[in-house]
Amino acid sequence: MDLIHYLLNIFLLPLTCTALLFILPPYFIINFLSYMKRSKYPANVTGKVVLITGASSGIGEYLAYEYARRRARLALVARREDRLREVADKARNLGSPDVIVIRADVSKLEDCKRFVDETVNQFGQLDHLVNNAGVIQVKMFEEYTPQFSDLAPIMDINFWGSVYATHAAVPHLRKSRGKIVAIASVAAHIPAPRLSFYNASKAAVVSFFETLRAEFGSDIGITIVCPGVIKSEMTSQGQFLSQIQQQAVPVEPTQDCTKAIVDSACRGDSYLTEPSWMRVGFLLKVLSMDFINKIMNIIVPPVGLITLVFLLPPYLFFKFFLFTIRLIFSENVAGKVILITGVSSGIGEHLAYEYDKRGACLALVARRENRLREVARRAKFMGSPDVIIIRADVSRAEDCKRFVDLTVNHFGRLDHLVNNAGIPPVSMFEKATDITNFIPAIDINFWGSAYGTYFAIPHLRESRGKIIGMTSAAGWLPTPRMSFYNASKAATISFYETLRTELGRDIGITIVTPGLIVSEMTQGKFLSQEGKLQLDQELRDVQISLMPIMSVKEASKATLNGACRGDQYLTEPAWIRATFYWKAFWPEALEWCNRLPLIPRPGNSETDTISKKLLDLAGFKQYLYPESVRYPEHNVIEK
Repeated sequence: MDLIHYLLNIFLLPLTCTALLFILPPYFIINFLSYMKRSKYPANVTGKVVLITGASSGIGEYLAYEYARRRARLALVARREDRLREVADKARNLGSPDVIVIRADVSKLEDCKRFVDETVNQFGQLDHLVNNAGVIQVKMFEEYTPQFSDLAPIMDINFWGSVYATHAAVPHLRKSRGKIVAIASVAAHIPAPRLSFYNASKAAVVSFFETLRAEFGSDIGITIVCPGVIKSEMTSQGQFLSQIQQQAVPVEPTQDCTKAIVDSACRGDSYLTEPSWMRVGFLLKVLSMDFINKIMNIIVPPVGLITLVFLLPPYLFFKFFLFTIRLIFSENVAGKVILITGVSSGIGEHLAYEYDKRGACLALVARRENRLREVARRAKFMGSPDVIIIRADVSRAEDCKRFVDLTVNHFGRLDHLVNNAGIPPVSMFEKATDITNFIPAIDINFWGSAYGTYFAIPHLRESRGKIIGMTSAAGWLPTPRMSFYNASKAATISFYETLRTELGRDIGITIVTPGLIVSEMTQGKFLSQEGKLQLDQELRDVQISLMPIMSVKEASKATLNGACRGDQYLTEPAWIRATFYWKAFWPEALEWCNRLPLIPRPGNSETDTISKKLLDLAGFKQYLYPESVRYPEHNVIEK
């Protein structure tokens, strides 16, 4: 097992770079030719039924006008009925043959079901669903109140509003072979300060619809739109307007943006960034205003690529030099106070053991008190001078405040916060009868990290401490059946990236993106579509297939070493990083590689997949899966 990871770590990244070097030129040519063909023969939306949420202003309003000019029939949804009626009147004047308005709140599941039903009852079909409704809060993370009452709508509207509406609309879109237009934001990729929760919600939207695209295939088209700064009510807010003016970011006219969006949806594009020069922001992460936008669309992409070519070699050399320095002067955690959530099993448990061996004091947090006591007993035996256990639920803000306060009251300080608690829901999106059963994925995986971080920051500032955010490579991998898990991890990554820009050097943040590690999840313990934690090893075999599973001991040791070095990012096993480059440069290939082996043919059982057949073919499991994964009932502990 270790040999497999060792070889992949050595060979996969250079093989990926070599493959991309040879594949990308013909890929870009084919992509361009396909774009030209789709541009010449775009879909005609005349008479088609288009449902738009958040249609009372901004992008939603102007999308209604653009579809109206093309004589589509419209269902306009928003909370402000008076504004909706004004938009509807103008849409009729622009040429829409039929427009209905529906007052609704997308954050309510029953409202989403209602406006989809009303649309289909009125028109008899649904062709395009435009998930546009969104809200924004412009505030530094530390300025929020401990009650977090002003935070819930951001995720409820921006993310769950899209999820609820999509779930209700999918059966009708399948019949019409329709399209979903998901309005996300470049904020999903750019960690702009004061927008931590907005950025996270949009990252969740992008990841969610990327996963749905892998599940739906060609049955339903999905265009993910990432607008930059567009003239709207949102960008007209005082604080937001002040921020973009200070950063000299050009604001694109709404009409130009919405025309590009409808053109893109009619072409069947997978992604659209508008204005297009904003795409460079994503590439850099991997590695008059009208006039300004047009110039930037032409100049910035090639300039950005040329800059990367010249800057990357010295940048990589400088990074290697800094890595060596950090390695020599790695932090000594002996006697330091470490708070770890989700410590009753998996990486959390073994991180506790790794910190113990280095003489750290521990505060261990989880819901299962019996497992906590067992982990604490082993931790003391391994050398920790002091260990306390705290039973708590990270999805509750009051519990997070309590365990941070108990830790500081007991030890007098806090040096490392390890946000590790998580839960993996596994289900095809369409098979979920009650979508609310997956709310714990966001509540625990995302909000649990946000709450714990909020209450810990004052103490971490005093100690100039560190946050270790345990996320997942699933944040960028569109694996079918994992839409909610992937979205929660993408949101968490974006949240920490934004927080890093806000906190600067005061608090170190290491974002850890593990691949497949020995844990309860890789043993087959999932949150089912019924909302219950179940052990399903057959489904586990479908999801993991021939992917090797890394030792949790090795992953935990690498995580602690990365945190002590002060690394900003850490991916374990390291070869998983190669998938991020495929995502950046050839996302269609990554989607195809996830869809083909994991999705059964129509009419076949959930587990009748190529991935499962390959695993069973020659008994590969014994070579790829550690004993603790193959036989979780044995409760094997890695020594």
